[in-house]
Parts: sequence; structure tokens; C-alpha cells
Amino acid sequence: MTTGTFVPLTVRPAGLVDITGAARLLEASAPEIDVDGDGVPDGPADPEVAASVARMTLSHVALQLGQLWLAEREGVLEAASVWMPAGEHDGSDTLRDVLVRELRGTSLDAALDPGAEVRAALAAASAEVAALLQQVRPVQILSAVGVAPHVADVEVPAVMRATILPGLEALDGRVAATTTVVPDRVGVLESAGFVGVGTVGLGAGHELWVGRAG
Repeated sequence: MTTGTFVPLTVRPAGLVDITGAARLLEASAPEIDVDGDGVPDGPADPEVAASVARMTLSHVALQLGQLWLAEREGVLEAASVWMPAGEHDGSDTLRDVLVRELRGTSLDAALDPGAEVRAALAAASAEVAALLQQVRPVQILSAVGVAPHVADVEVPAVMRATILPGLEALDGRVAATTTVVPDRVGVLESAGFVGVGTVGLGAGHELWVGRAG
């Protein structure tokens, strides 16, 4: 009888060469949310443009001004965590210039528009989230955590937590914030060191959890 060999997870900071793979993983693992309650998961009008925006956000903002951590096993990407800068130096001006230059002729507002009802729900929630973040005053925001679909369900919490912890350690006690609309992720975030500071209603029966660490 043979027994399998345990292969440890390796977590490392990403480089420019990792952007495409990380973006694909985050897209594949993004939770499907039906914000407006019409029975159909919501998303951007043009997924291809949204994917381009995601790659440029990772390469020009997260990689340069925030953090991007990857978890691998035997060279296979299993998870990623994205940390975006917060406050006045959040990289939004830089990103806007890049998008205008690289996506000439594309109406970003139209391409990324999820529809009037979803847009209204997001706008209403955003004001309340902004108020909570103003109280927290984070240096960085954990804006996304994704685990590859091939990872076994029983392993997902540990893989996710392992991908989050280096980001908090790199901040060395400085304040971070995060949000999630997925109830199962709250426990993982709390186990990594985040503490809930409030919840915000989102659309048709969803609740956005806001947490801080540091």
C-alpha cells in the first residue's frame, strides 16, 4: 500500500510575469452574486474589457502600490490575494491614465456597467462602506482573494488564510480593511486576524461584511 506525499503550499509575492495567471484565477474563482434578485448572476456588460481592466489594475496598482500574493503547489497556482492602497495615494489617477491610453475608443462606463438596478444598489452600499472605512482609516484594503476551482473544498479555508497572512505581516501592524459578501469567508478572514466593524445591506437580501486588522 502506498501513501501520498504531502506537498506544502508555497506563498510568494507576485511579479509582472504572474499578472495574467493571477487575473485568470481571480476571474474563475469570483463568487457569482445576484445583486438585483432577478435570478441571474450580475456582471459587467463587456467581460473582455473588464478582464483587461483587471489585469491593468493588478499590474499598475496592486503590484506597484499595494501587494499581490500567490500560493502555489508544485508550480501550480492555487490562490491569490490582492491588496490595494487606500487613502489619497490609492493609484486611481495612475490607473485612469493607463486605461485611457490602453483602451482607446472604449467607453469604460458602458463596458463595465452591470445594469441600472445593480448600479443603484452598489452606489447605495458604497456610501455606507466608505463611511465605515473612514472610521478604520486603512493603509491598504484586501480587495480580492481567490482560490483556484481545482482546490478541494476542504482545503479552501486553509489555502485562503495562507494567502492572506503574508499581506498582513508585510503591513507590520498598520491598519488593513476588507469586505466580503460571501458569508463563508467571514470565518476565514477572522481566523487571519480581521475583526468585523459593521455590515451593509446590498441589493436583494445580501449583506456586505466590513472588517479591519491591525
